[in-house]
Amino acid sequence: MTSLEPMLFPVLLDAATDPLVRAVAAYLARYRGQTRVHTESDLRSFLVWCRERGVDPLGASRAQVELYVRWMC
Repeated sequence: MTSLEPMLFPVLLDAATDPLVRAVAAYLARYRGQTRVHTESDLRSFLVWCRERGVDPLGASRAQVELYVRWMC
């Protein structure tokens, strides 16, 4: 199994060949320990936000990312 098991990333239920799953795994691979835990949590929040709004996280525009940042405040 990969480090992105569905129980860790419930928003990602696609096969491990999905480009988003691969991008998330590659991004998180650079982190360890608590940094990884917190980064994964932040990323999960963004992915859930995208899913709820029908935004493709890999194709999000700057304006969409700015909306997400404002939503967090």
